Amino acid sequence: MPRAAGGDLTPTDKPPAPQLPRLPMAKIPDKQGLFFELDGVLVAQARLDPEGTVPYLDRAIEALGRIDSSQFRIFVATSRHDIAFGKYREREFTKFCEALLQRMHQEEITITKIYSCPYHPKGKGRFKKESVFRKPGPGIFKMAQQEFDLNLQRSWMIGHTTADVLAGQRAELGTILVKTGQAGKDGQFQVEPHFTEADLFDAIARVNQFEHSLRV
Repeated sequence: MPRAAGGDLTPTDKPPAPQLPRLPMAKIPDKQGLFFELDGVLVAQARLDPEGTVPYLDRAIEALGRIDSSQFRIFVATSRHDIAFGKYREREFTKFCEALLQRMHQEEITITKIYSCPYHPKGKGRFKKESVFRKPGPGIFKMAQQEFDLNLQRSWMIGHTTADVLAGQRAELGTILVKTGQAGKDGQFQVEPHFTEADLFDAIARVNQFEHSLRV
């Protein structure tokens, strides 16, 4: 998980309406990436339930199973403000990620990497620092691009907050806002996603539909 300090980014007041990506298909399928936030997208909160299992949102696992692994690498892109402000222990988040990856292995779903940023400029202790990896900065996507040679203009970000959408658009990804979690009502930034869908399942269906339209 990337953890590096860097300059914070300031949102624009009123960004122009986003343009849908209409670029040629990536020549190598695995140059495309599909990123999603955990909280509000895959789960209500990134916490294990009392039985030690991950409480997935409805249709979430089925949604991930519908991603074409021959075309997309799958990534988690999460900002952990709860860790930054001492509301969640880092080791507990690590346990959550281990349980998540174990279930994904059982479902034969490959998560290429979990990118997480536990820093915030107003955080506590060692987590009080600025970071280019904290959304709405595009640092997580830029690092994935470097590590996996991704074509970000042919990749996607699925999130539930305006910070998720803005981060994706700053990195030139296609963006989808889901109506689960905060459903874009956090009011942090003035930004419009490329698509808005009911949940992760419908978001993946939208990605598949869009990608199919480029082939016909």
